Amino acid sequence: MCVIATSGLLTACLNTQAHNQEHAQAGKAAEKSAVTTKASPVKLAEVDEVLAQVFDCNATITIRSQALTPQALDKACKALIIREDKFHRLFNTRGKPVADDYNHSLRANFYQSRDEYVKYATAHFNMPTDNGGMYLEGLPQRRDNHAEFVAYEKNGGLWNLEHEYVHYLDSRFNRYGDFCNGLHDDHSGPEFCPEPNLDYPHGVWWSEGIAEYIAKGEHYPKAQQLAASKQYRLSELFNTSYNSNSGSERVYQWGYLAVRFMMEQHRDKVEQTLTFTRKGDWQGYQALLRSWSTSLDQQWFNWLEQVAVN
Repeated sequence: MCVIATSGLLTACLNTQAHNQEHAQAGKAAEKSAVTTKASPVKLAEVDEVLAQVFDCNATITIRSQALTPQALDKACKALIIREDKFHRLFNTRGKPVADDYNHSLRANFYQSRDEYVKYATAHFNMPTDNGGMYLEGLPQRRDNHAEFVAYEKNGGLWNLEHEYVHYLDSRFNRYGDFCNGLHDDHSGPEFCPEPNLDYPHGVWWSEGIAEYIAKGEHYPKAQQLAASKQYRLSELFNTSYNSNSGSERVYQWGYLAVRFMMEQHRDKVEQTLTFTRKGDWQGYQALLRSWSTSLDQQWFNWLEQVAVN
C-alpha cells in the first residue's frame, strides 16, 4: 500500500504503483507460461520424418527405416521374398487371399535402436513398447487399412522380421478376419479384443508355430532340444494361448514342433483345419480338433524321438 504524505510524493507513489502492477502482471504471465510449458509435452517428429528411408522390395513388401544400410535392406528383402515364395508353395495361396481382406501389402518399420523404438513407436503406431516388436494387422476388411510390422535393429539384424512377415501371410491367406476374430485369450492393446473369448482349443499353436516353422525351417536346435523332454501331449498344445496355457517355450518352440509334426505327418488334417479358418468358422475348427482327441499323441511322442537333438 502507498500512503501519500505530500503532493511532492504523488509522482513517486504513482511510479511505484505502476512498477508493482507491472511486476505483478509479469509474474502472472511467467506463471501462466510455466503452466503452459508444463502442460504441453514435447512434440515428437512424425513417423515419415523419423522413418524416412522407404524401399519397396516387391509389390507386397515395403521396408521403412531410420538408418538401414543398402546392404541390410538388400539382405532383408531377399529373406522376405524367399519366405513369401515358401509360404505360397506350401499352401498354394498366391493370389488367393481370404474374403474381405484388403491388406494387399505389409509395411515393415524399423527404428535404429531399442531406445528409438521406445521413444517413438507408441506415438507413431499407438502400441506398447515393452516387447521386441509387434505385427499390427489392423482391420483388414477396411480398404484404407495397412498392415504394419514395427520393430528395431538389434546386433546388426532386424528383430523378428521373418517370423512377423509369416504372420502377415497367414492372416491374409489362411485366417479370416482380424486378430480379434481369432481363437486366443489376448485382450490387451492395441487391439483390446472383447471378452470373453471362446473356450479351447485355440489357434495360437498354429499361428505362432507356422511363423516359426517357415522362418526357421527344419533346423531349429532350441526346439529340437526341447523335443527330447516330451513335455506336452499334442492334444495339450492345441489348447495353447497367450495368457493361459502359455509361456515362451510352449508358444514358440512347442508351437513349431506341433506345426512341423502336422505338416509332415498329417497334411490332410492341416488342410481340413484350413477349410474352417479361411472362412472364420471357429466352431467348426474346434469341433474338428476335439474329434481328434488324444488319437495322435502316441505318434507324436514317437516323432519327437526322431527329431530330438541332445
